Amino acid sequence: MGANEIESKKIIYFLDFPFDVGGSNKVLLTQAYIMGQRGYQVKVVIPNDKKGEHSEEYDRICSEYALEYLTANYTVATCMEEIDIMAALEEYQIIAALLKENFPAVIHSVQLNIAVELAARELGIPHLMNIYQTDEQVFCINWLDVYPQYHSADSFFMSERWGKGLGILSKCIRVAYDSNKANERNMHNKRINIHILSSGALCEHKNQLECIKFVLRCRENGYAVKLTIIGNDQNIYGSQCKKYVEANGLQGIVQFRGFVSNVEDYYADADLFILASRVESYPGVIVESMANRIPIISTPVAGVPELLRDGENGFLTDGYMAENIYDAFLRYLRYLQLNRIDSLVENAYCTYLQYHTFQKVGEELEQYYRVIMDDFYSQKRSCLDVNDIKWKLEHFIFERGIASDWQKMSKLWLLYHILPIMEQKDNKKLMIWGAGFWGHEVFDWIHLVGRQIELMGFVDSYKRGDYLGFPIMSSEEAFRNECGTFIIAVDDVKSRLKIMNDLDWHGKVRNRDYFLALNAPIRI
Repeated sequence: MGANEIESKKIIYFLDFPFDVGGSNKVLLTQAYIMGQRGYQVKVVIPNDKKGEHSEEYDRICSEYALEYLTANYTVATCMEEIDIMAALEEYQIIAALLKENFPAVIHSVQLNIAVELAARELGIPHLMNIYQTDEQVFCINWLDVYPQYHSADSFFMSERWGKGLGILSKCIRVAYDSNKANERNMHNKRINIHILSSGALCEHKNQLECIKFVLRCRENGYAVKLTIIGNDQNIYGSQCKKYVEANGLQGIVQFRGFVSNVEDYYADADLFILASRVESYPGVIVESMANRIPIISTPVAGVPELLRDGENGFLTDGYMAENIYDAFLRYLRYLQLNRIDSLVENAYCTYLQYHTFQKVGEELEQYYRVIMDDFYSQKRSCLDVNDIKWKLEHFIFERGIASDWQKMSKLWLLYHILPIMEQKDNKKLMIWGAGFWGHEVFDWIHLVGRQIELMGFVDSYKRGDYLGFPIMSSEEAFRNECGTFIIAVDDVKSRLKIMNDLDWHGKVRNRDYFLALNAPIRI
């Protein structure tokens, strides 16, 4: 095969989670559709769970876009801490067999799809990953070299992080939206009740609770606003938001619609769109709002300020709290009174036409595929023998006296990264932050490995005494012990962020002096 093999026009797209049909999957499905419309042979691979099932929404979208799809069992990760290398080493064989039957010119996936990456390298096929998460400090951990060779994101903010962090090709490919779905809107009426829309699965990093608090403040100050939230709300954070609504008498003012397929119907009835997110790359809902000519208030999260300019084509907040949203809302009201909203939304629509149409994104994507192919074959990359990785892992654990238990090995993935770093340190003192279930898990991992690790104890803000035969310390006590390494084993997102900030303040560096045993969001 050569660089001109792209002319075969065969691309396979791999989605990420069986039931989470979120924005990242919709972006990839839209990209598959766009390339299909440009004459390429495209297939989509949908992941099944262990029962062989996946969301019916995938079937609906593939039917709407006339996309041929296959199914397979594989797992993906959104960050290094989630990688299950043992699962990937088992699953890649399934992926490799699928690829041999449908040999594409290029593979395109979303999230950290390590099984696909291994299969692609073994077969000598270039593989592009859409990845929108992580912070750049994760890149110092790449012991097994399983990260992508090619990357894209929907913002320069994120693509530059990955490109510089791993020294790989990375490109910003903007979110595409079908202009045919957009509503025709004229003047924005000065209604007594301002209908506000917020879209996205309810979760802490999307920060919808602050948006609800903003509504309460509006009502308290005499502004008649109503908020509709669309997106999956069947989770703990969704319950917290609903409890807040009930506790503050906002029933009927704040409405939860759950996951919907007819998003455009909600845009048609909205006067204002609010994005309150703390963590994003470049959310597709911003693009949808621009195309539907809905005024936007957004937090300055990640890549949003690249295209959304305050007072020109939208409103940017100064922070991520309800009061920041409220201040931006007052600016929106001033624009409404001065009859400047229509010009603002037209500017936003022009931004959409410039960056987000199917034509524009299709041209950018096709060009990037060609760049990837040229790079891949010009370097004459040799195919990877995945057995080399298996040998490396087995050698790693055998020399530390760990039994060859595939399940135990899977749990030790994080330690495969941590140990080589710790072993180079003069200070081998370790603290586990969290004297609970996950702290116990990490303790078990350390127990399997820890000949050269001196476990000092646990850190916990709410517990004292002993845990598993080791003392529980406060953070102040832990820092006085001058430990060389901390492992954070706490599952609450806010608590993790607080701990990380505390460690940062004490001069500790992530992935050198402290590590996360669980997935954690990007910090703002």
